[in-house]
Amino acid sequence: MTFFTTSLTRLCPRARVRTAGRKRHARLNHDNGSDEESIITTAASLAFAEDLHPEDDHLTAARAHGEHLDAVPVSPGAGSALTFLAAAVHAKAVAEIGTGAGVSGLYLLRGMAADGVLTSVDLEAEHQRLAREAFVAAGFPPQRYRLITGSALDVLPRLIDHGYDLVLIDGDKVEYGEYFDEALRLIRPGGMIVFDNALWHDRVADPSQRDPQTTAIRELIARVQADETLRSVVIPLGDGLLAVQVGA
Repeated sequence: MTFFTTSLTRLCPRARVRTAGRKRHARLNHDNGSDEESIITTAASLAFAEDLHPEDDHLTAARAHGEHLDAVPVSPGAGSALTFLAAAVHAKAVAEIGTGAGVSGLYLLRGMAADGVLTSVDLEAEHQRLAREAFVAAGFPPQRYRLITGSALDVLPRLIDHGYDLVLIDGDKVEYGEYFDEALRLIRPGGMIVFDNALWHDRVADPSQRDPQTTAIRELIARVQADETLRSVVIPLGDGLLAVQVGA
């Protein structure tokens, strides 16, 4: 599976908003007239990446429940990326902040080892009830997941140090920095920390946007960039995923 990625070095306060359908950059080779570098920004190409793996009935039902609850789930493209990342790190233990109605959980479970366990934390018991229904309907037995109702900043300190292969964070954007502190403790060397909404509705790349959520995400990205022990990439699927690998 191929993802169109953008380096974190391009996501700085001076970055320009990229408009779908408009070519952002091309450097021409004047000898032969060919493109040496091009960045795909058309709506058709982004839609192709999003629709590469159509969702089945289980994901479609969970997505409808999430949207009804206003617990906006990850997009199909971003979900496929989560499956890929979970498989890439051979995840047996995954922690998730923000259960929603189970869409991201289904994607993660499908990329995890056959005996892997997903731990998902959410404030809303109703969200977790629907997620449990989605997992059961998709054929995942109860031992494959545990759902914890409560505040992530209360629950995460009780989870085991370096006991997780992947941590997905999709909670309060203002608290992303605090979630990151906890995730760094939870993740094993070589594991992956993934943040949803890394582009935050095109606001992160727009320097005129300075609301608390956008500012918190920018500060997180700058913190990740400054840490030489981390590898990172922003995947521009859905609302953007920031994937951070902790040094082995």
